[in-house]
Amino acid sequence: MLQIGIFAPYGTDHDRNLAFCQDTDVHHIVPSAASIAGDATDGVPSASTLKDLARQYAAGGVTLAALTPPRISQEAFSDAEARASELDVIGRIIQGMGEAGVPYLHLYLNVNPAPSDAAKKAQLWDGLVDVYRELSGIAENAGVRISTHHYHLPDRLLWNYETMSRLLNEVQSPVHGVTFCQGKSQLAGDDLATDILNYGDQIFMFHIRDIVTRVSGDVSAEVEQRLANMGYLEVAFGTGEVDMVGSIRALKQINYQGQIYPEHFPAIAGDSAAGLAWTIGYIRALDQAVEA
Repeated sequence: MLQIGIFAPYGTDHDRNLAFCQDTDVHHIVPSAASIAGDATDGVPSASTLKDLARQYAAGGVTLAALTPPRISQEAFSDAEARASELDVIGRIIQGMGEAGVPYLHLYLNVNPAPSDAAKKAQLWDGLVDVYRELSGIAENAGVRISTHHYHLPDRLLWNYETMSRLLNEVQSPVHGVTFCQGKSQLAGDDLATDILNYGDQIFMFHIRDIVTRVSGDVSAEVEQRLANMGYLEVAFGTGEVDMVGSIRALKQINYQGQIYPEHFPAIAGDSAAGLAWTIGYIRALDQAVEA
């Protein structure tokens, strides 16, 4: 069976998060670094805080599997001062994670568009590579792995399999890998199953989502507006355009050892945690139904 992990459904209410994990038989959880940093103005939790939290979850049979740090801004790829400041924050988060035994940094980049000018975009890319080389060195020393989530629009630096693979090739490190997101990969026009097989053990985390980019029939004005604003809608798993079966089969073929994380999913009667519980049940049923 594939393992399931969750993003903390009740934020800093760790007792309730733990109870949810136990009631749904989930054994991996990911909070944001800022949510557990307490009074620290820079959003960096201390190593002792991380150790205490990891022990609290471990006592209930749950692993603190990763932390989500602040997003890296695009400015950090072109401005030395911004780069130093942001890498200082993320570096200290990584070091604390290493001391606390938290294995993965769950990393997003800022989603601002890159410049259309080819030379300026190339300079930003070089800055991106430099940032990842420095981060990889910090992570290697701390014993932490960096799992990066890309976007889906072609005017971003990291937006599809091609650009993500290019970064992996230019910054080759055993601690540098991918958070494979079904939704973003689908929207980027990638072939999900093929990309999973090609990434192989470079996939550190897996986000399961289902989306639609068009709807038929009568829909509410709210739904129409959401679709117009985002270009897609989150829908109940198995009802949208994402190849759920092919993705799970591909994960089994590469012998994926990480967790599957429901990233976005519809609430049930306005209750996000209820929607998450339904989603966990769907993943388990899909896992049992799919052969490698």
